[in-house]
Amino acid sequence: MTSWRQAACLATAFASLAIARPLPAMAQAAGEPIKIGVPMPLTGTLAGAGNLIALGIRYSAEEANKSGGVLGHKIDLLIEDTKSEPNSAATTGAKMAAQDKVYAFVGGYGSTSDFALLQSIKRFNPIFMHPASSSVKLEQAFGKEPGYFHVYIWDYNRQKAAAAFLTSVTPKVETVAIAYEDGLYGSDAAKYSEQYMGKAGLKLVMREPFKAGTPDFSPILNRAKAANADVLFFVGYSGDNIQFVKQAHALDVKPKLILLVNAGEKRADFGDAGEGVALIGEWAPEQKTAGLATFITGINAWLPNGQKVQPAMVQGYTAMDTLIQAIKSANTLDQAKVLQALDTQTFNTPYGALKYQESDGGALHQLLSEKNMIVYQYRKEGEDVVWPAEKASGVLAYPAP
Repeated sequence: MTSWRQAACLATAFASLAIARPLPAMAQAAGEPIKIGVPMPLTGTLAGAGNLIALGIRYSAEEANKSGGVLGHKIDLLIEDTKSEPNSAATTGAKMAAQDKVYAFVGGYGSTSDFALLQSIKRFNPIFMHPASSSVKLEQAFGKEPGYFHVYIWDYNRQKAAAAFLTSVTPKVETVAIAYEDGLYGSDAAKYSEQYMGKAGLKLVMREPFKAGTPDFSPILNRAKAANADVLFFVGYSGDNIQFVKQAHALDVKPKLILLVNAGEKRADFGDAGEGVALIGEWAPEQKTAGLATFITGINAWLPNGQKVQPAMVQGYTAMDTLIQAIKSANTLDQAKVLQALDTQTFNTPYGALKYQESDGGALHQLLSEKNMIVYQYRKEGEDVVWPAEKASGVLAYPAP
């Protein structure tokens, strides 16, 4: 697979074929649609959550269009598949900026691919609403761009929250084994896990990388079993999470708790192996948040084939919807004024009332932080939010069944 450094070079070369353009004063004439570029991994190893995020973006846009659009303009989503690959992400993004001349981007998922994507369009100074990806390398490279707005947490936010959760557990958690995806996403997660869990007094007894899409986790699981950790913390994408939990069940690897990073999967994906598994993420429909029921009712009625809302959908919805709210607040499509609204406004979101603020790492526009993180645990059927207490709908089973 192409490395993120190689992909960034290729993306820059592709983008240089076009002339960079500044932010336009008015991107659309009266009545013309607002073209939004949605580069997403719809196939490949990242497709699970990629398609869910795209559904959330679509729901927000279609709800706006049902009520006449935004300031009299319909939203036209240009959804294209980045194929879970850095090169595809880079060329797709540059095409959308240079040829399609989109008004803004809402999309991207997968830290390594998104680094290449953002590098390829940086010179165009776009509005980029980023629903996902958590590597701090993205924060460091693009966080100070005036048009970059990041919904999802950064890796250190998640690991701060994971350490806080694990130190709240009774009986006390003492040892943790970590398995992590070896790209930007997982490597940063492992680094910050070591930092914050170590500060919290937790002993890390295993730190094992793996490649996304690995078909056989038995070597890592056997090492985890030998390490005999209280908690097995797994940082992967959706397909990896499901495969890992099912193989742990088959091999009878039973730590007191398996903790996953939510990546778009749902309870039914795990079958019998899922009982007692905990996930750390930013949102769950069971959490206690004012006004949440109305959003859940609306999106569940819209989703096809009886699907139910998943956390990754909410990331996509929030990225698109905060852009829509900002345009309406600015009462113009002038991008400078829309950026000002994005920078200063408090938004109503499924996570609660939030503003884009400076992150701990210096990114100018960050929506979520460790304060928004939750842990939920799968039951024999369904799930309960178990941490923090103010959002909980149930109590953590520890040791897990």
